[in-house]
Amino acid sequence: MKTKLMVGLMLLASSAMAQFAPPAGHEGTTAMHCDSSAFVAWATGCVVERGLQQINKPNYGNASYGTDSDGIGKANGLAVVSLGDGGKAVLTFDSPICNEAGPDFAVFENAFEVNTQPGMFFLELAFVEVSSDGVNFFRFPAVSRVQTETQMGGFDSMDPCQIHNFAGKYASLYGTPFDLDDIEDDALLNKMSITHVRVIDVIGNIDPQYATYDSEGHRVNDPWPTPFASSGFDLDAIGVIHDMAHSHGINDVFAMDVRVSPNPTHGMLNISAPEGAYCQVFDLLGQSVASEKVSASGLHVDMTHFDSGIYFVRTAHQGKVSITKVVKQ
Repeated sequence: MKTKLMVGLMLLASSAMAQFAPPAGHEGTTAMHCDSSAFVAWATGCVVERGLQQINKPNYGNASYGTDSDGIGKANGLAVVSLGDGGKAVLTFDSPICNEAGPDFAVFENAFEVNTQPGMFFLELAFVEVSSDGVNFFRFPAVSRVQTETQMGGFDSMDPCQIHNFAGKYASLYGTPFDLDDIEDDALLNKMSITHVRVIDVIGNIDPQYATYDSEGHRVNDPWPTPFASSGFDLDAIGVIHDMAHSHGINDVFAMDVRVSPNPTHGMLNISAPEGAYCQVFDLLGQSVASEKVSASGLHVDMTHFDSGIYFVRTAHQGKVSITKVVKQ
């Protein structure tokens, strides 16, 4: 009797270790091919903060493969930017992502199946966070059932069924979908106006000195070390499924009449919006560089000393939100 009980418990434990969605092409997968008609847009801005090639060997330097621009546009599996251990990328969009039924966007990496181990993949994982103001970021709950007794090697493979809500779960050209409903509601997060998505390499080292943890407190074990220029998560693209520009009725509820000129601008930016509206200007890193309430005569922001590049003006008033992209020349 005891033997049967032990076997039963072992089988239950084994099934619990592989309880998440399977790879692309298998029944029950959540993988989304980049050619899917569900995608209505792709990220248009990307700023990368590189991590080290190997977290415990600073003398090796940072990851360096690819450029920031490789993280924008449609996924192709070829042009990627490597984040390095703990590196991060902040991506922005022409129209804010919004929360509707089902997944709202998907993150693409260049993972691949190991030929000699069917069903096993070389996966480099990343946490995913979102923000509606570029300042306050909220992380998707993510779970790893990969064992943590032994450190994975730099070229080891893993079973995607043991991974949930980590970017990099699926093979190249197949995105990992994310549903904004998975994040708890918070007064600082407007799920109907996601302006920034941040992707953060998990490192993958299980040494407590360097380890990162999933939402259940497990250490995250993935291929490590990878002391190369292409170290860490390789960001290919972020595909948008739901955004303000394509969502039915969203603009009527959340948008307002905001006029920004001149755009592009060399210096002064004039903002016309309802009196009392609160305006914030963010750079591509999600940092607030200016904020003020709109007066009866409008708002005038002096951008003369701002670096050239893309900025976002977020205007909020009486529950309505408008996001406008501005180019500083």
